[in-house]
Amino acid sequence: MPPEEAVASFDSASAFFMALARAIESRDFPYLGQSRWKALPVRASALLPRPLRCRAYAVASGREGVAVDRLGDIDLDEVASWVARTYPDRRYPAVLIGSSNGALTHLAAACGVPWLPQTLLVPVRRRGADPADMPAALDFGARHGPSLLAHNPRVALHQMQDANQDALSGSQMAYFRVKWTSLPPAYQRFLDERLEPGAPVVVVRDTSSWPVTRVDDRHVFQVGAQGGMSSEEYLGAPGVPTPDETAAEAEWGFADPLLDGLREAAHRTGHPVVEVRYGHPQDPAAAVADVLRSWTRRRGGAAQRLLVSSFVVHDPWRTIATGSVPFWTFFPVRSAARDLSDYLASTTYDDVDVLLFSHGVESRGLADARTWQRIAELARRRGRLLGVDPRAFPADFAVFARYTSALRSLPDAGLPWSPLAVADALAGLRGAEQLSVVGG
Repeated sequence: MPPEEAVASFDSASAFFMALARAIESRDFPYLGQSRWKALPVRASALLPRPLRCRAYAVASGREGVAVDRLGDIDLDEVASWVARTYPDRRYPAVLIGSSNGALTHLAAACGVPWLPQTLLVPVRRRGADPADMPAALDFGARHGPSLLAHNPRVALHQMQDANQDALSGSQMAYFRVKWTSLPPAYQRFLDERLEPGAPVVVVRDTSSWPVTRVDDRHVFQVGAQGGMSSEEYLGAPGVPTPDETAAEAEWGFADPLLDGLREAAHRTGHPVVEVRYGHPQDPAAAVADVLRSWTRRRGGAAQRLLVSSFVVHDPWRTIATGSVPFWTFFPVRSAARDLSDYLASTTYDDVDVLLFSHGVESRGLADARTWQRIAELARRRGRLLGVDPRAFPADFAVFARYTSALRSLPDAGLPWSPLAVADALAGLRGAEQLSVVGG
């Protein structure tokens, strides 16, 4: 199976590394990496009544799913090769490896360095499923997970089922998230051949964890995910299997077994290892915003626009080109809104532009469009939702096409391109609240 067909394009990891690869080449990230022809029906979805919009979104999500009889054809080592070769073929002053994080993707773009994800999503076709039926989801994984794992000994399967936030997609597909527990050959070659002498290997280590049910030696089942509900709230629902251990959170958490092999490979090639540790995907956002605001000012920019990205609705290069300061929110939930509000209470911007990811349901913990608008209005001059139809949110799927033209309409800052030094980036993160930078 071609590697780009084995993993989801709408997932955080895929969207982040593809956007970053384009930013390194000074290119924007239109339509979440899809062609403009595919964006046309997405934009046209705004004309449909909400029930039809949601149905179309669910079906479109399910079409990305891999048929169960093709799981044995997936070679995740080849997927790792595809990830590595997506980046321009040159030597880099550093590489990030590990957890997905949108804020650190913006930081990597400013430094002009790649990120290699530990976790990717293999979407598995499961049409007509009840996303709230956890025993059925667990049984589905137990039956079909072995086909994927048998041919991929370097990964563990973190199957995730979230009936709160993924109710639409979860009716058409199963979420098989895979984490490398030993370094794939393509990543080893990247360390050997694509780094400058002495360049640091920066391990992005999100320590998020979640209660899970053990299915097999390399397979766990996770009910719920980071977002608007706690793990305790998910586990209180009827029919949820009793967890028997705690593991790295499926989408964001770093699985520690990778660390030893990563350190060995880095030291063997003379590259120091630096760990950036934090406990929740939202944690790096404020520190990265401060670092990149200072960098933008050193390049001669005013740095007075805060551009708030939302999950995969982001564009690192357009953020840089417009002289904007990025503040990434991991999902449009109340906890992320509070973090943004707290950040704006401690610093001021003339303009605050807010992008919003739509997942189609009024999930528990979601912050509505009015909440985000009120926070944007903390700007001194203008605060607004950018490319968002607040009446349609959170079923505003046209935003996946509309955000591109909205970002392209922002004026180019015309700043000279001068990459942020990796040492300066790490120094800016050291001492930040909720972050720990170790090594180097």
